[in-house]
Amino acid sequence: MIKKNFAAFILILSIFCFGGVSVQAAAFYDVPDDFWAAPYISNLESRGIISGYGDGYFLPHNNVQRCEYAKMLVNASGLPLSNLRTSPYADLDVNEWYFPYVCSITAQMPGYQSTTPGDERIYFKPEDNATREDVTVALMRVLNYDLSEYYPVSDDLLSDVFYDYASIPKQDRPYIAEAVKRGYITGTQEGTFLGSNPITRCEVSAVLWRAFPEENLAYIESSAETPSDTLLSLGVNTLTVHYLDVGQGDSIFIELPSGGCMLIDASTADRGAEICTYIKSLGYSRIDYLIATHPHADHIGGMLDVINNFDIGCVYMPSAAATTKTYENFLSALIEKQIQVSEARAGVNIIRGELSAELLAPSETDSDDLNNSSAVLKLIYGDNAFLFMGDAEKESEEAIMAAFDSGVIDSDVIKIGHHGSDTSSTFGFIAAVSPEYAVISCGAGNSYGHPSAQTLETLMSLGVTVFRTDIDGTVKLQSDGTNITQIN
Repeated sequence: MIKKNFAAFILILSIFCFGGVSVQAAAFYDVPDDFWAAPYISNLESRGIISGYGDGYFLPHNNVQRCEYAKMLVNASGLPLSNLRTSPYADLDVNEWYFPYVCSITAQMPGYQSTTPGDERIYFKPEDNATREDVTVALMRVLNYDLSEYYPVSDDLLSDVFYDYASIPKQDRPYIAEAVKRGYITGTQEGTFLGSNPITRCEVSAVLWRAFPEENLAYIESSAETPSDTLLSLGVNTLTVHYLDVGQGDSIFIELPSGGCMLIDASTADRGAEICTYIKSLGYSRIDYLIATHPHADHIGGMLDVINNFDIGCVYMPSAAATTKTYENFLSALIEKQIQVSEARAGVNIIRGELSAELLAPSETDSDDLNNSSAVLKLIYGDNAFLFMGDAEKESEEAIMAAFDSGVIDSDVIKIGHHGSDTSSTFGFIAAVSPEYAVISCGAGNSYGHPSAQTLETLMSLGVTVFRTDIDGTVKLQSDGTNITQIN
């Protein structure tokens, strides 16, 4: 490990030695040739990675805003620009210049959960100063180095490098340790990191040049290709929900209006490759929202294939845990891929606007039972609403009815909970949802007797049209915001 005095030495050395970067004529009035960061700034500017303010000035000592760093990092790494049309953050305007850049790094530079009581939204704070931690962690997530040597993270990691190591969040220390080891960033001459401090434009220029000394060659994830024009036209003005026929399990792929997509669950491990093939056949290489409703193997078994085959925007999963190898492998993959994970719980808004996605469960009072800890999602597009129940049972249904009024619960389509088991879908709950359509995901001839006669009777008595994956195969329903139709 790098010792404190050696880190200080490296900092001083970096000011006077430029490690082979070509010295070009200063591109900005306020960046003279003899300025320590001039070679970095000139090099990155010539490659289109950074820019000035349009008047010949770079303002090297100004702090970097989070939105500015998002653009710099995307430009330097070659990350593809996002084609999202819906903002993933409450404070991110789709009309701002930085919108596509921020959306491109949601997995590497996530936002902040609101601390205001009653506000469950996530904010990016685009015009806040980027901190030294922000810059370093996002950079290392993009570079995606093997950090296994740092796990499990010891309490004293970085203690031999920085005096203020204890102030660095434990989950961020592996990224910072690797960045220091590779010489991308250093501390102060006093041996501190000052991770919560802002970072200046000249300092960021030095960091980015060290990490990307050549032209945009660092980002090599072949799965993260920019979708084609054909893909962009898919789903324009329509929402398409694919209830996949994956046997005795759940997996639902959703094409969102104007380009993005969502995957809810990934069935069993033996169905993972099949799910990936299906999604790729539709032209997608990125999943913007991945939801694991709960940690049972028939819902998360195929997640490893999904994570390894697609660029993942963000993951939502409840805090309920399991001790199974399937669940442990899923968590390990999320850590290895450094994918942003947010807690799924009642009241969290994943998407807002004409298209909205809100979680109705689990609530804080839900039981320890994994089925009743399922993430329950309501998706609204225009006048149409879809409800996805995971494996939620009667206890969760009662909690939802107690927490939300009937207008919130009411939906046109419901994905029936727990494969149609008699432990779910009480008459009172289905009546409150008042669906026109119900979809049951279950395997043909399954040994559990799903769906139960009781559930089918409840749906029939309420006049609900029922689709079953064991009989109908993959069920595809499409909404234009006004009407819902079944498509082939």
